[in-house]
Amino acid sequence: MNIKKIKNLAGNFKQKLKKFISEHPIKLKHIVISCSSAAALTAAILMVSTASPLLKDYTADTADISASTEANTDSSSADISTYSEKAEASSLPSNDTSSSEKSITSRGAAPLLDPSKGDIIKLGVKNSIVTAIQNRLMELDYIELDEPTEEYGETIKSAVQIFQRKNELEITGEVDAKTYELLFSDKAKKYTVFIGAEGTDVEQLQTRLYELGYISSVTGYFGTDTEAAVKEFQKRNGLYDDGNVGSQTREILYSSEAVPLSFYLGDENDEIKKYQEKLYDLGYLTTKPDGKYGNDTVIAVKHLQENNGLIADGYIGPATKDLLMSGDVAENALTIGDSGDDVSNIQKYLKKLGYLSSITGYFGSDTHDAVVNFQKRNGLSADGKAGANTISKLLSSNAKAWNGGSGSSGSGNGSSSNGSSSNGSSGSSSSGQNYTDNSGSPSVSALISIAKSKLGARYVYGAKGPSTFDCSGFVYWVLNQAGLRQSYMTSYGWSKNTKYKKITGMSNIRKGDIITFNGHVGIALGDNMMIDASSGSGKVRITNITSSYWTRNFKCAFRIF
Repeated sequence: MNIKKIKNLAGNFKQKLKKFISEHPIKLKHIVISCSSAAALTAAILMVSTASPLLKDYTADTADISASTEANTDSSSADISTYSEKAEASSLPSNDTSSSEKSITSRGAAPLLDPSKGDIIKLGVKNSIVTAIQNRLMELDYIELDEPTEEYGETIKSAVQIFQRKNELEITGEVDAKTYELLFSDKAKKYTVFIGAEGTDVEQLQTRLYELGYISSVTGYFGTDTEAAVKEFQKRNGLYDDGNVGSQTREILYSSEAVPLSFYLGDENDEIKKYQEKLYDLGYLTTKPDGKYGNDTVIAVKHLQENNGLIADGYIGPATKDLLMSGDVAENALTIGDSGDDVSNIQKYLKKLGYLSSITGYFGSDTHDAVVNFQKRNGLSADGKAGANTISKLLSSNAKAWNGGSGSSGSGNGSSSNGSSSNGSSGSSSSGQNYTDNSGSPSVSALISIAKSKLGARYVYGAKGPSTFDCSGFVYWVLNQAGLRQSYMTSYGWSKNTKYKKITGMSNIRKGDIITFNGHVGIALGDNMMIDASSGSGKVRITNITSSYWTRNFKCAFRIF
């Protein structure tokens, strides 16, 4: 390229760039997110240049242009830098740009593809423009939040197909000029589940609506009945009742904060008493059934749901009723490490009978010893766990009091046998606090082994296993296969979880911890590695969590063992 061409290009660049920014702000923002510094400058030049001969010469000799036009592009570079800072400060996820810069600015590397100029982005394409497309799809909720990739895989293709269907374009799964222009315009419609939709995401939605009592069956098709159920849910939960399931409705729907079409706190009737009796027989209710839907019943229902794979919202909806009345329900037993009002109730009766001297709400070694002594005194199997038979005997009129035999009544200070006051089942923590490292335990090893057995399994939004997963479904499946009886939670639900020890600093993450990010969740493998079901990779994979994307979007982690 000769000097005259370079000067002409540089002289008109600032004017062209400002025009492009004013006409295509969203498109430029995603280009900046995908690239940075010199890469962003190069990408912008490629997008605003309209002279194809110059463009051809430019992409063949990028390094020479960058050196020759430095003096003339200072102010333009400053404009891009300012825009880049604004983009990076937004809530949009961005990528580690080192590989993007290299692919655009290195001599001989493939230039940034541009669908508006005839390039077709389809399955198998590897280019920095794919990162921009994925970021935009995530912003519009067509893909779960994840570290962006430069490869156009099956997950991105499926998301583009849904975008095309939602926006009334030809459904090809490829990004051509028409799809590209609409995707990066302010006319692009955000993803919602709506009438006519069908698939696993609809089944997941209907299953949750059924659990909450809003719908009577799960069909996998979003028809008028489902729309009416969604509208009713939205009304009762203070949401805009348009019948479409967008990100806000979905976030509340899968949380423990969802308001059901069911019994409410303070309700009282014989049907409630029937369910309380079942909860009592199974060891979940630690007070006598009275037909009143009080806090004790809410706690019992939450434990039942946690132990049997349901979202722990504390309400008796159709799915919880089905579970309670079935023969396939896990019994409950309070043991060392548990805490809460149900533990306080047990301690109250143990204290009344002389087995324990104080009520702490924490099931420590003293409570364990008190339960053992009670069980021995009352002819029960002395395992130290407060299960259904022990609770039933403890609350009965013929429970035998402590007689001062071998052993002594516990002090009730809540301490465990190793002197700690908790196993970490509740309470927040700071990033500087020390934590017990159980990462080498058999339980952690089994958890990791189960997780790794699914490496390569396909990513499908809303899937909970055993052959396909999304990020939340993968964690849910692995934990339950490891015997933890954990209810299903999205990343939002995990971030508000109080069942496990909360880890607030990435440096304190240990093997086996559950890691939550904005819109994503995975399992720690140690050495800064994580296994997760990735929307970007389209499968269960292992990845490093030290990139700027993960550190920027980290929320917290939870110590399971």
